[in-house]
Amino acid sequence: MRPVRLAVFLLVIAIAALFEPNYFRFVARQLIALEAWRTGVSVQIGSVGGSLLEPLVLRNSVWMYESGSGPITRLEVTSATAVFSWRNLLPRSSGPWFERLTIQGLTGKIQFPTEVAPFAAPPPLSFIKLPSPRGGSFPAPELIEARGVDFIFQSNGDYLRLADTEFTLSKVAPGKIRAGQIAIKQPWLNRTFRDVRATTALQETRVELANLTLEPNVQIQSFSAEMDKLARGQLNLDMRLAAFGGEIRIAAKTLSQERPFAFEATGNFSQIGVAKLATFLGASDAAGGTIKGGYFTFRGPPQQIARATARLRLEATNFQWDSRQWDALVFGASLMEGRVQVPEFALTQGHNQLNLSGEMPLPTPGVAWWQSEFSVNIAAKIDNLTELSALMLPEFKFAAGKANIDGSIRGKDQQFNGQLIVSGSHLKWHNAPIEELHAGVKLTGNELQLTNISLFNNGDYLRGHGVVNIIGDKQYWGEIHASIEDLAQYAALLQKPIVPEPLAGGANIDWSGEGSAKGHSGKFTARLRKLRSLGTTAALLHPINADLDGTYAPGTMQFSRFMLSDDASSFTANVGVGNKALSFQDIKLYHQQALWLEGDALLPFDVWNAWPNTTLAKLIDDQTVTKVNLTAYNLGLREASLLTGWKFPIEGVVLGNFIAEGPLNGLKTSGKLTLSKAQIPLGWSGEILTKVEGDATFDGASMLVKTISAQHPTGVYSGIGQVNFADLHNPALQMTITSAGTRLPLFSTPASSLVAQVSGQVQVAGPVSAASVTGEIQLLSARFLPTTPTLSEVEFTPLFLGDGIGQLPAFVTTSVAPWIDWKFDTTLLTKAPVPLSWKSLSTEPTTATLAANLRLAGTGTALEVTGEATIRGGFIRVQESSLALTEAIVTFREGFSLNPSIVAQARGSAFGEPFTHHLTGTVLHPMHFFVFAPPLTEPTILASLKSTRPSFDLPSPLGLRVPTELFDGVVIAAWAPISTPPPPAPPVPAPTPGAAQ
Repeated sequence: MRPVRLAVFLLVIAIAALFEPNYFRFVARQLIALEAWRTGVSVQIGSVGGSLLEPLVLRNSVWMYESGSGPITRLEVTSATAVFSWRNLLPRSSGPWFERLTIQGLTGKIQFPTEVAPFAAPPPLSFIKLPSPRGGSFPAPELIEARGVDFIFQSNGDYLRLADTEFTLSKVAPGKIRAGQIAIKQPWLNRTFRDVRATTALQETRVELANLTLEPNVQIQSFSAEMDKLARGQLNLDMRLAAFGGEIRIAAKTLSQERPFAFEATGNFSQIGVAKLATFLGASDAAGGTIKGGYFTFRGPPQQIARATARLRLEATNFQWDSRQWDALVFGASLMEGRVQVPEFALTQGHNQLNLSGEMPLPTPGVAWWQSEFSVNIAAKIDNLTELSALMLPEFKFAAGKANIDGSIRGKDQQFNGQLIVSGSHLKWHNAPIEELHAGVKLTGNELQLTNISLFNNGDYLRGHGVVNIIGDKQYWGEIHASIEDLAQYAALLQKPIVPEPLAGGANIDWSGEGSAKGHSGKFTARLRKLRSLGTTAALLHPINADLDGTYAPGTMQFSRFMLSDDASSFTANVGVGNKALSFQDIKLYHQQALWLEGDALLPFDVWNAWPNTTLAKLIDDQTVTKVNLTAYNLGLREASLLTGWKFPIEGVVLGNFIAEGPLNGLKTSGKLTLSKAQIPLGWSGEILTKVEGDATFDGASMLVKTISAQHPTGVYSGIGQVNFADLHNPALQMTITSAGTRLPLFSTPASSLVAQVSGQVQVAGPVSAASVTGEIQLLSARFLPTTPTLSEVEFTPLFLGDGIGQLPAFVTTSVAPWIDWKFDTTLLTKAPVPLSWKSLSTEPTTATLAANLRLAGTGTALEVTGEATIRGGFIRVQESSLALTEAIVTFREGFSLNPSIVAQARGSAFGEPFTHHLTGTVLHPMHFFVFAPPLTEPTILASLKSTRPSFDLPSPLGLRVPTELFDGVVIAAWAPISTPPPPAPPVPAPTPGAAQ
């Protein structure tokens, strides 16, 4: 009996000790840690409060659990207060330990795994280091209250978050939940819902929610889940939604507590309004229709889709998304063993029906779907192509007609088998009609066989067949036969990349050929009539006819017939395209019945290798021997150039013979050519040389220009000289150009421009790429003209009465090769003073004289002017008062061509009183002073001349006016008057006695 008494005594002592608070808290901490360990939870508690007779309080506790399947749960609780249920603390009781659990400040996360590899869990936070057994759970309290909850369910970057949340859960009475925010971030939805409320219930360990409204048309009618399993990252939930005008049911549960994490989910839906669904998802596109019903299943690990199985089936009617619509859709798909199977896809849209079925593997990074085993069956019956615009691209509204597509394709290891049959009738794209269409495509191994293609429309047709390798070494063979009365009828079809621009004209074409990486060969016949463009270049093109018969093989093309013609002219030749040479034999160019050109030409053009990315450098081969023997009999350049298909602005008559032989770097020539009544464009600037007459002879590597003359908008020019083309890429020039009267624009200012009449002679010497121009140009006369066409007079006020004329433009500039690199060194001078005229205000044209000795030197990008020009005489301004120029000397200094210096004197009268005006400085920043006698003042002079430029009128004995640019920021004190004004600079006469102000 003594051991029993001892045990009872010890038990009594232990129970009595529990009434001591510190002992009670120690025991409670250890019991909680032990129970947590028993259920696999790591726990760390900051402090424990309470006693056997008071509620138990846990402060700053951290709870962590890692499921064997991968999910990790972590809770941080600021304060948890538990009221004991003494009855359930007794042995053999299975009820909850606590009657009530109150939580303040809970932050938590359940992290669902996305990785496949095992995850190394952090060490337990508890001080208990025993192995964690499985099984067991905390019995749920009868009442749970929580405030300040912030909880996240997260998987990678996607999550569901409840923030600013509070709830009550009770086994005996209805509870409630209020979430300040529910944030959802998923690939298909990114929304935040605020102040969400619902009712709650607690059945054993199962939590139930009801009537949780996210939006007026989205309500979670019921949601239930095992609370302890959800806390362990295990799914065991059911949910029913009344949403988007219909109903959705979802159930999900975790399959295993072993890795990898896997679950099973099922769901069904009915009468879902697509417009309401689109609004909920935040889609801005117009949407409509109804998903009548469907279901889905998923079973397996979400991070290893290839190991999962899934099914989806839905039926939708009157569907609309943006501009796409269809009447009915039935879609079914399944996933099994890493392959997607589509047993049914039936789409009805208007009078059109499309059925598809097939299977393919799940996409693998770096592997195209067609490189794996797949199959697809297609059957399409399209009775109205126009109605497809509601389903496909909006451009289908321009289509019409009927079409049928039927066939199947299978592939494995990049080998394909199957066929497609396409047929159509009364087809139209925009205004391009096709009465009948038949096409058959067959796949065998890696070959695509076009067994036939036939298009018919009235008498027009296109027929063809062929084979092409679609994988591996590219090979092909085939043939095409086409006859079209007018290509313009099919302009909507003949667009890029088929042709650069829509075409008009008739065409008959036959082609057959084959090719591989080693080369291409074949034969062709083409009969083109009135061929021309209907695109943006139509106005620049000329309709031509072409009759072509030929064959081609690697490195060569031979024409048995080559003829270009229009209504008046024809060009025929035996043409051959060889390796690095283009041959024209037996050339004949006729205009009506007259022979204009005949001969032979072997040109060093490497057309075969240069095509299609042709440049002149790639086209010309310097080593190939050239042979040319051409004779022109009054050849009309305009009519002949039309046979190229372009309307070149060129005219003239060519008479003579030209012979050349040898490689380009050693070409030997002979012959004589005469050009008359010619018109030649100068590049693309729009300027044209007219009345061009020329006579040239050829000898060796030179062309001797005996005479050439032309009329340009600026004047008449003539020249003689020699062109040496030993280097045909960069011929050398030795020319003398003469002009008896040329209109040459010189400087312009914002108010006026100076135009001169000149004559002279210049020499052009050196290679075309960097020639030099030297010579002497004589100035015959000049005239200032108003810059603004609406003005009749020239305005000199900015220079003589203001702060400057503004920036001068460069004398000559060009950015066009080869003149950009030419070097100039010429003089512009007058043998004696020449007339210079302008029209000043309220007067007839005034004639002054101009003497100049200027040097123009530099490159084509900018010429620099140095030297001096002197102007004498002429009215500058006449209104109520007058101002007449006595003399002006303008000096251009090296490096300052755009800001020459000036010294000028003018005499005038204001209100009948005389004065003298002096100007010095530069044309951009001149300085002025006036010499006058009372009662005149500088302000009265300026007022009488109606100066419109701003100036600073300061007291000064000489009436000195400082330019605005020099005055800014400078303080100038008033000058004390002096008795005798300083003498003016010569040649100004002595000032009038008594000059002041």
